[in-house]
Order: sequence, then structure tokens, then C-alpha cells
Amino acid sequence: MARVVIGRWGNNLAIRVPGEIVERCRLREGERVEIEMQDGNIVIRRELPRFELRELFEGRSPDEWRALYRGVFDWGPDLGREAVEE
Repeated sequence: MARVVIGRWGNNLAIRVPGEIVERCRLREGERVEIEMQDGNIVIRRELPRFELRELFEGRSPDEWRALYRGVFDWGPDLGREAVEE
């Protein structure tokens, strides 16, 4: 367990992350983290990447995406009166 001292950074309080934790967590300068309170404890975790839908589907046509993921999940046989077209 690492011990740190809370310091001041402008109008905010700040902590320095010890090198051992930086290495073990593979943190990088400029990386974003989230901080929250859970049951009286401070929890710091990496911020999840945020993407726009356009970015996720960039570079392939709709037909290419359909071909890539065709048959990935087996929904089982059709039931009832629905008509499923492939």
C-alpha cells in the first residue's frame, strides 16, 4: 500500500500517484481517470473511451459490416408466425 500526502494545485486539492502504482497500472501522463466516492472510499479508475457512432462504423460500407458479422450469433429456429429473411 502506498501512502501519499494531499497537496494543493491551484484552488483544488491533489494527490501524486506513486511510480510503483503508475507502472503496475500502466498509467500515462495526460490519461483521463474518473474519481468517485463508494461506501466512504475514494475510487479512481480509467475513464472509458467515448466514441461517436460515426467513428465506430467508419471505413466499411453497411454491406461489408453485414458480411463480417453474418452468422456470428445463432438465434435458434424461427418460432410463431414471424418471417425472417436472410
